[in-house]
Amino acid sequence: MVKTGDERTKQVAVGAGILLALALAVCSLLAGWRHLPGLLGEWVGFMVGVATTPFILEASFAILGLTVVLAINQWRRNRAGEEMVYLEQTDSPDKLPDHAKWAIYREPPLDGEIPTLRTQAEGALAIGDYESAAECFAAMSEAEMKLPESLELRLKLAQATGKTDLARHLESQLRLTNSGAK
Repeated sequence: MVKTGDERTKQVAVGAGILLALALAVCSLLAGWRHLPGLLGEWVGFMVGVATTPFILEASFAILGLTVVLAINQWRRNRAGEEMVYLEQTDSPDKLPDHAKWAIYREPPLDGEIPTLRTQAEGALAIGDYESAAECFAAMSEAEMKLPESLELRLKLAQATGKTDLARHLESQLRLTNSGAK
């Protein structure tokens, strides 16, 4: 959102007003706590004395500043209302403004599909997630494991993980399966 000059002037004025109010409050407490009656005067005097000691002064102003920021934010959130965004639906794209017409889909999206275990294993191998690929193979049935496509993937997994004996065994099974299919 681009702020105009009037909005920035308003923000600076609000910030300056807050700083001025805090300065007046602190100065009036420092100068006027002696004029407060009874226990309230003593308590305010004690708090002013504690708040103006070294190290505590900085901490008290930091806490005061944080409190002011949180109060302003809460006031702004109450004024602005919910953070929910409601999207309007229109029946015809002609009613949309020009900058929003790009988001219209002429055709409905394709139905999602659940990938098979072999597809999941292939994807896991492609990204180097050998543990997930092994889990996919472990979840397959015996018939699925002996398919040529599955044997090829298992061979790639065995080669990638350095299991040479298993890789030789899978190569021989793959040769037998391919020669039997011809």
